Formats: sequence, structure tokens, C-alpha cells
Amino acid sequence: MKILGIIAEYNPFHMGHAWQIESSKKESQCDGVMVLMSGSLTQRGDFAILNKWERARLALSAGVDLVCELPFGYACQSAEAFAHGGIKIFNATGVIDVLSFGSEFGHLQPLTSLAEILVHEPPEFKSFLKQELSSGVSFPRARELATRSYLGHEAGNLLKTPNNILALEYLKALHKTHSDIDTMTVKRQGADYHSLLPSKYLSATGIRSILKDALAHPEFASTILEALDNKLPYPTADLILPFKKNYNPRGDDYFLNALRLQILSNDVKHLKNTPYVSEGLEHKIRDALKTATNLDECVNGIISKRIPQTRVRRILSNRLLELDKETLNLFQAESFVPYLRVLGFNEKGQNILKAIKDQGQLPILTSLKKSRFSLTPTQNKMLYYDCRATDLHNQFYETEYCYHRDYLQRPVHYPNQERCELVRSKK
Repeated sequence: MKILGIIAEYNPFHMGHAWQIESSKKESQCDGVMVLMSGSLTQRGDFAILNKWERARLALSAGVDLVCELPFGYACQSAEAFAHGGIKIFNATGVIDVLSFGSEFGHLQPLTSLAEILVHEPPEFKSFLKQELSSGVSFPRARELATRSYLGHEAGNLLKTPNNILALEYLKALHKTHSDIDTMTVKRQGADYHSLLPSKYLSATGIRSILKDALAHPEFASTILEALDNKLPYPTADLILPFKKNYNPRGDDYFLNALRLQILSNDVKHLKNTPYVSEGLEHKIRDALKTATNLDECVNGIISKRIPQTRVRRILSNRLLELDKETLNLFQAESFVPYLRVLGFNEKGQNILKAIKDQGQLPILTSLKKSRFSLTPTQNKMLYYDCRATDLHNQFYETEYCYHRDYLQRPVHYPNQERCELVRSKK
């Protein structure tokens, strides 16, 4: 069986994702699809709109065969760490033949050439980069401008949009790890990444906005939700029902209150040791928390020309989970091999898991009560953050509280038509 690999967030799964799977399978002639999906938190530092098992169920219903979790130690980090962590896991499975990723550009070769330059950083490029950084702009902006100076405007434009940037990080990670996995890219369809505009291919941001708007205005909910009709690759009710049943709109308030209590109760050095905190940013974060009345106000009080919103949100989420720089470095070490946490599968996905068991180099986790004892200390530390993220997602953003759900929830087995419900393990 030829296996297609995808690294994604599916927050939530939409028509663009389904199109990527369909077109990638056709072009690559792969007959199985394995996805590494962000768990409770996303790469931009936000908690996901649905829990990871519900999102896995939607993906399985729309063409994915095996869904495994991209650990928090990679999922809620920079684009480089996000991509490198996913590639590290795919390499260790020993079964992925082709990696598919979306991009705004849609052509592989120019992205591959630029990725190799970004890995090796020729002296002239380094000089341009140093010059731009000295002007006070953020690193992503400095890298874009340095690329324009070194290769021209067309190459620089490849670093302006989020999917292109992530595509380049996948290619860099594959190059650095000398991976045998082939690559392909599909051009992003429909609305832009953050677009709220109507489109045949609604963005995940647009879908989340519609869902939250309907919840905030129940008297107009049915009219608002009509915008999703025929815009999802599964019955609309499969998304709307679990959202209406479980989503807590006060989640951001709980997030902010917990964060404020944690940060203001500790010495500022505690905050300084959080990933991506530098240049005295810890003081600005504390000051913003003292006066902010909501999470967006807090974030807006911290951002600057050099510190974009996504970096701030990742900092706050990493701090909330108490992940420090030293621990993150352990997860990113070349010698560290993670685990494979299974969230859901169908019959073909079971066959992929069997192949990974035979050919792979990492532990497969289906029941944490049993398999956690087979992990190394660093693997167990990584798993701790996944479980903590799930607990906080459940406590802040879900209406039905269940402590340590990671130890109670079995993987989703599709095509079992029953909704993803909590299954308590026998004592």
C-alpha cells in the first residue's frame, strides 16, 4: 500500500482539505492517507474549536484513513518547529511514501530551491538577513526582504503567505533529515487562510466565525448557519451538533483568568523562561495582564513591529501549560524520537498501523493506561503536555467537564456511525 502523509490542524475539516486529499491521491497514486493533526491547541496558539476526537471523526468521514496527534511540543510552536516535528514523526513511521502540503504558489520546484537556500544560508544571503534584522523588523519580515535582495521579488513573494511559509518549512525539514519521503504541493483553493468572505471553499477561520456568530445570536442562528449549507464535505449537522452541544463561548475568559493568576503569582523570571520570550518581553506581558479585560485586549497590548500576534498567542499558551525553553529544546533535539498517538482510524488505517508496527521506530499509543509505561522519560514528558492541553481545552472550552480524558477516551473507529462519545475504561 502506498501511503500519503499530511500534517494538518483541521480546525475544522473543510472542503479545501477534502480537495487536497482527493487531488493528492490521484496525482501520487497513493491509496491510503495518514494525517498528523494538531491536538487541543493550534500552531497560532489558539485552542481548537472542537476536541481532537471530534475533529478526527470528521476527517475520517471525509477521506482520511488514519489520524494521529501532532504533539503539543510541536503543534503549538513556530512554523519551523511545527513542520520539523511532523516530519520527524513521519520519518520514524517508516511507511510514508509521499508528503502532500498546500501552498498559495502551487508549484514545487521553486519552493524546493528556496528551501535549500534557507537551510544552507549562503554568506551573501546571511549578510542581507543581518542587515534587515538590524533595522528592527521581525525575523519573518527580515527573511522575506533578504530573499528579495538575494533572489529577486518573485522568490521573496513566496515568504509572504502562511501556507507557502509552512511548505518551505516542510521542505527544509525533509532536507535536513535526509528524508526519503517524496513531496507534492497542491494550490490552495478558495478563500485565503484568514478570510471571512463567502466562498465555495470556506476557510477554517470563516467557518469558526459563522459557528461562533450563530451561538452568540441564537435568534438568528438558523439563518447564520445557512452559510455552511453545501460548503462542507460531510453533513453540516456533523459539525454543528457537537459544536452547539459542547462549545463554551466563555473559554477565552477562563483562559485569561488562569493565565493572569499563574503569571502574576510568580516571579518574572518564571515568565522569561517561556519559549519565544526575549528582549524584555516578559515585563510587557505582565503589564498587559494587569489591565486587560479580555484575551484579545491582552494580546493587542503585547504585539509590536517585531512581535506578531501569532508569536504572542503561542507564548501565552506555552506559559499556561508551563512549557519552558529547556524542555522544548529536549523535544527538538535531533536524537529525540517521539511517539505515535492514535486518535482514529478505519479498516485501511488499521493496516497502516500494522505496517508502522512492523517497519517503524517509535511507540504506538492507543491506550495511555497501558502504553505510557513503554515510553522514555522525555517521551513521557511530551505526553504530559498533550494531556494537560486536553484538560485545559475541556475545562475552558467545553461544557461537559471530564478530567484526564486522554486516559478514558478510546480512538475513534470509523465507519462506526456512533458519535464520538466518552468511553470509560474498565477499572
